[in-house]
Amino acid sequence: MRIAIAGSGTLSVKMLRPLLASRHTVVAAILDGRETRGYRRWIGPRLARWFRGSFSLSGQARKYGIPIFYIDRMDEAELAPLRALDIDVILVGGFSIILKPPIIEVPRIGCVNTHSSLLPRHRGPNPFSAAILAGDTVSGVTFHWMDAGVDTGNIIEQHEIPLDGETTMLGLYKDACELAGERVVALMDRIEAGEAPSTPQDPAAASYEKRCAVADSWIDWTQSAVAIDRKVRGMSPQPYVRFQWRDHLVLVHRVTFNPNPVDAAPGTVLANRPYLRIATGAGSVTLNVAFRQKPIPWVWPGFGKRPDVGEALASGPPA
Repeated sequence: MRIAIAGSGTLSVKMLRPLLASRHTVVAAILDGRETRGYRRWIGPRLARWFRGSFSLSGQARKYGIPIFYIDRMDEAELAPLRALDIDVILVGGFSIILKPPIIEVPRIGCVNTHSSLLPRHRGPNPFSAAILAGDTVSGVTFHWMDAGVDTGNIIEQHEIPLDGETTMLGLYKDACELAGERVVALMDRIEAGEAPSTPQDPAAASYEKRCAVADSWIDWTQSAVAIDRKVRGMSPQPYVRFQWRDHLVLVHRVTFNPNPVDAAPGTVLANRPYLRIATGAGSVTLNVAFRQKPIPWVWPGFGKRPDVGEALASGPPA
């Protein structure tokens, strides 16, 4: 089949590589024209090939001589060159623009989206954090036909990824990219053979997840230790869970938790060496890896002043 890939980062690259080694032909790379304009459209793929080519669809396209097309308005001026390529399938992975019906109708067979959750659960741009924050024990990758909605199209196939107490947002993202790359050729083979299912999603089971904002990242020590641990893993490395200690903004990368009750108010420092252990609404957490960004990025609390045992740490952003 003749396939065009729409995307930007690791997910699209992980699917491109096995397709290049398959009997299918990748005829185009479709990139975000809203993010890249003017001279950057000329210089971007050339720089990406040499400096970040292994993570960039534009860099890989430049490396392998795949034509690059930028999509913004999705009008006929942008779509006519794609129509001329006689595309069978547009494969989408990590594309930041919602595709409108005019481009969805360009390929002969259809557009296939790669979404990193088990749809209809966790639709939207933040399935990685959402699965961890919700305490899910399994996530996965869904390949589905695209329609005018956001992650609402009929499902072709799904593949599971088990989650445990060590899974982070970044780790889940990497696992999903690897899994999609492993399954994409077989998926295209099924589509080519006319054997790809089209199973409607259950709207009653659907959820939509927005990106985590800094405003969502402040620790609330009255939450349980389990919930704080999930929050740290679900927001690492973006935007990082945080709290304010005196005049320092502390970003938290990893914690361990103990669900056993403690006789102290939430936010109380229970121990300050070798690591900080802090009381929560149910149990306690130990800060294994934390750092501050100013005046220079450095581990916290480091060699300087540490919070005192019995000191109360504030919840939420500073007043």
